[in-house]
Amino acid sequence: MSVSLVDRSAPSHVFNDYLAMRTTRAGTISPNDRKVHVTQTKVSTIFQFRAIDWGMENCELHVVIPPVDRPTTLALYRLNATVPLDISTLSFNVRPPRVAKLNNIVPGQDSLDWHRKLSCAMDDVLVFELACSEDEPSGSCDIEWWQAREETAPAVYMIQRSTV
Repeated sequence: MSVSLVDRSAPSHVFNDYLAMRTTRAGTISPNDRKVHVTQTKVSTIFQFRAIDWGMENCELHVVIPPVDRPTTLALYRLNATVPLDISTLSFNVRPPRVAKLNNIVPGQDSLDWHRKLSCAMDDVLVFELACSEDEPSGSCDIEWWQAREETAPAVYMIQRSTV
């Protein structure tokens, strides 16, 4: 899985994980925690998953968000990608096009665990974009968190289930 930000207002900008890096005697360490950030007019987050197991062709995408102070409407899109994205060069200009809006997701005063079942064959690349919905009132959409590798909240993650 990979997580990367893109910025519509700086369409050529490539984000890196320098904010989470730290220097040790062994060199620079870039942890697996990744920033998820969505704003009204600029920033969205790209999530990339790869189905890796044969016979595990039922996938379930989860978006888990704890309670938020003010409700906001996010949109989740499926992107047109069949090969892994190079996140070292990923920017708004080169992100794959949106092919479908999966749903609006509305975090609010209660915890949210949105999920959707998807078909996923072995070696499939599944890419999604979490953005502010066009239905959201101007200026009211801004959500961010650090997604830890081993945590399931807050998080966007994929579960593969057996088909055999």
